[in-house]
Amino acid sequence: MSTADRQPKCINCKRGKQIPLTSDVLCPFHGVVSVNYVCKRYSYNWFLSRPKRKRSINTSDFSLSSFSIVD
Repeated sequence: MSTADRQPKCINCKRGKQIPLTSDVLCPFHGVVSVNYVCKRYSYNWFLSRPKRKRSINTSDFSLSSFSIVD
């Protein structure tokens, strides 16, 4: 995840809920605020992050001798 996505904004806060009809966020402490608003109670929501996908391994490149310890 890039650092631009991790900037403190209410849209990334675990307490904020996005209002579907507008681009605003409903904060339990400050009410309706803009997505760029940040308060001292900001806490990053880790469930918003998308982990990178693992690379697929081409298993045809390996054979049984690739994993042998004894020559």
